[in-house]
Amino acid sequence: MTNKNNLKIAIKGISLGGSDEVATIKSSLFIYSNYQVNWFATDYVLSALVPEKSKEMTAGRVRYFLNFLDSYEQLDGDHTDNTVPLGLVTDAHLRAYVKYIETDLGLNRNAIVLKVRTALNLLKFIQDNYYLDYLLISISDTDGKFYQKGLVNAEWRVSSYAGKYLAHQCIPHSEDYPTRDPITEDAIESLLDDLDNFEDENSVKDTEYKHALLAMLIDLLEKTGVRVSEAANINSHTVELLRAQELALMSGRAMDVDELIKSEQSGVTVRDIQAAEAIYRNSKLITKGTSCIWIKIQTTKGKNKNSQRLIPIPRPTAKRIISFYDTYIVGERDRVNKGRSRVKREQYKKLFVHASTHQPMRGTDISKLYYEVFSRNNKSPHRRFPHLFRHRFITILVYEQLRQLNRTMGTQFLAKLVLKRIQNLTGHASIETMMNYVKIAEGMLEKELRANEDEVFGLEAREILVSKLGEEAVIKIEAEVRNSKLDKS
Repeated sequence: MTNKNNLKIAIKGISLGGSDEVATIKSSLFIYSNYQVNWFATDYVLSALVPEKSKEMTAGRVRYFLNFLDSYEQLDGDHTDNTVPLGLVTDAHLRAYVKYIETDLGLNRNAIVLKVRTALNLLKFIQDNYYLDYLLISISDTDGKFYQKGLVNAEWRVSSYAGKYLAHQCIPHSEDYPTRDPITEDAIESLLDDLDNFEDENSVKDTEYKHALLAMLIDLLEKTGVRVSEAANINSHTVELLRAQELALMSGRAMDVDELIKSEQSGVTVRDIQAAEAIYRNSKLITKGTSCIWIKIQTTKGKNKNSQRLIPIPRPTAKRIISFYDTYIVGERDRVNKGRSRVKREQYKKLFVHASTHQPMRGTDISKLYYEVFSRNNKSPHRRFPHLFRHRFITILVYEQLRQLNRTMGTQFLAKLVLKRIQNLTGHASIETMMNYVKIAEGMLEKELRANEDEVFGLEAREILVSKLGEEAVIKIEAEVRNSKLDKS
């Protein structure tokens, strides 16, 4: 049996005044998260509407939704830090909720669908079981007809797989929503261009600090594939570990692997470290000949939550992290140079400190700053969610492993072999959740193989021919060779 105490969802309430029973019931609907039990959410999870086997998972999704409402941020336009009462959720909030999930989990449509449907079912439960003098959620019939509009407007849909279920316009269409596709090179270039433009802005408060933080963040996400919430956990101890390795390299010796493992008590073996470094060095994440430095990351998701993992990063990335910490967290150069008083950023021993509140940044705070600079002020045709850097990191590692095998996978066994090799770098508890990366990498490899088949001359030979004959003449020769191959085939 499920432990019902584990299903209580913590919330704090506010009083709207009034002494009669109706006022009390209405008052208790308008509650926020933390400290007290949200009995509306808890009643829903404990109700017969939620199967016994699904209660803990549903409780997690409900809690996730309430956390969003507690620190509501409007990602399209001016943001607000106001908490949204559960009884005042609207269509606009659900659209923002989808972007919130994207920020946290990336382009994972299944996660979005499940979380939004749970939120809709919770609102419907409140509408059906408690006295309201307004329509919190209106649901159209299967023909899409509404008899009355509510704050939230959903619709019934029917499928052979799911039966009758609630849907909402905020849920993205599957055909327009690729899952786990990595951020593209063009998207990264557009981020860096926008960051350069941001550096030139004098109207934005704390421009220098925010620019340095975001530049370091992009480098960190690209080279490590960490989640934003994991980046937020990086502390001064991790920075000092990077510094110790950098000083060792400067003195002409790299930190011994055994010494590194013992000092961090990470639970990994020398063999794990050596295998991870070999995989990383064979990818395009690091320039050939560049030294590796190890960064300690605390996993924040899944069954491996709170466990530590060591990830190799290029030496320049490590030096950038150290420099940012020394210059802006310890030295507070941006404030000192402008004659502003120090705010003691160093006291929290964290890498990421908020520019305005001067408190340690949570993952949501980092994402909010990211969106303020790259979404609100700079519209782009590219998908640039911070979590897409993680998809890129994993896809690159899988792709390089496939290339070494010189084949596309073809079998589940080989796919799992590849994923097992990189699992220690990604923090995934199960390789089953990583299978989609194999499909993406296979597609990339097949595309490369087709391109190589179409290649008439090698790159070096082609450059020599172009220098002697000219581009147009070489293109004509290439066309003749391809046509000849087609005729023979």
